[in-house]
Amino acid sequence: MKLMPAVQSPVKCGILFLAVLFLPCPVRATQMLSENFESRGAWQEHVRGKGSISLVPGGVHGKCLKTVSEAQALVYYSLKLDPEKVRGKSILIRCKVRIRDVVRGPKVYSTAKIHVGIRTADRRTLNFATRFTGTADWSDKFLAVDVPEDAQEVVLDLGIQNGTGTAWYDDLTVDDGVREQAVLDIASVANSNFHDETPGDGFGFLDAGPPDLSALPLGYVRFRNVDFYIRTPARNFGRTCVVLAGRKRPQLPKRIETVIPVKMAVKRLFFLQAAAWSDPTRQRPCLQYTLRFADGRTVDIPMREGIEIGSLWAPKDLPGWKLAWETAVDGRKVGVGIAEWQNPRPDVPISWIRLSSPGDAAVPVVLAISADPAKKTAGKPGPAVPVERSTKRRRPAKR
Repeated sequence: MKLMPAVQSPVKCGILFLAVLFLPCPVRATQMLSENFESRGAWQEHVRGKGSISLVPGGVHGKCLKTVSEAQALVYYSLKLDPEKVRGKSILIRCKVRIRDVVRGPKVYSTAKIHVGIRTADRRTLNFATRFTGTADWSDKFLAVDVPEDAQEVVLDLGIQNGTGTAWYDDLTVDDGVREQAVLDIASVANSNFHDETPGDGFGFLDAGPPDLSALPLGYVRFRNVDFYIRTPARNFGRTCVVLAGRKRPQLPKRIETVIPVKMAVKRLFFLQAAAWSDPTRQRPCLQYTLRFADGRTVDIPMREGIEIGSLWAPKDLPGWKLAWETAVDGRKVGVGIAEWQNPRPDVPISWIRLSSPGDAAVPVVLAISADPAKKTAGKPGPAVPVERSTKRRRPAKR
């Protein structure tokens, strides 16, 4: 994306409009299916060729589904969804998946997958799938499906279609996709990942070693009544978050030239973020969000250490930053929090958001951004899962 031209009539709102309210959200996703694969139930097995389907120990919790395909067999574990419950909805399917030596077959779709097949009233057949190959431990996989109003049959399949290898599935849920907040896609600006094994080796999250953010929940999450989407490291070249320059990491970028598209009018923005090597007594900005409105005006939103952005390794509630998630690794805490911005111009669409840092303060980390749309209709589906770019796994960018 090209750099946008300079804007006119800039407006500096600074800290004035920052507030952390965290009001209860009236619209929540309705869960249609929850499956832990302890028993077969209404599922049906379909095996064409040399393959097998079984419910085995070793899942995330208890048993899991194991599908094995040899010599490019079709191995599907299938469940018919009630068309009356899913017609006209954007359903969201989430499942833990583990794969081993999955090799693609003769077609692009010949892989392990989560698949939904739909037959409509006029006999059209629609197919939706999230595909995966290779070897990977348990991770969250997602599939968003827009079910047409005239759907007559909706079938969910888990397994391997004419590929070779082994795939396990567990903790499957299906909900109606309704979300209170609209999640923004940070894929175009993400430049780092959550994992950091060894400090000082030039690779990893902050190149500081553990504790890192490897345990952070992925995909759609809900912290303090706010919906976020946290990208999975298996996609987008492993880039899941944004890390900008600071005192301890001056070699990182001070500014991300690519912007995050918004293209909607919003009442509030929510930033899931934290700062490494933060000194809360400084109370100076270490991160800035620049917003451009559709009418060309801009606004800068600074995030100050100890006020709107808290410490990654000593997380606690602050006046403008509320702790959203934390864990402990070898007795050391790590956590992230939410800052909320009240939009003084909710009737004007926001075109994009750009991230920058002064480079001489704490090292800011941005994990996700969500928006509270200015216009919402209760019961309507929320946004689909952001596009996860399928890419080959590569070593993290050198620090």
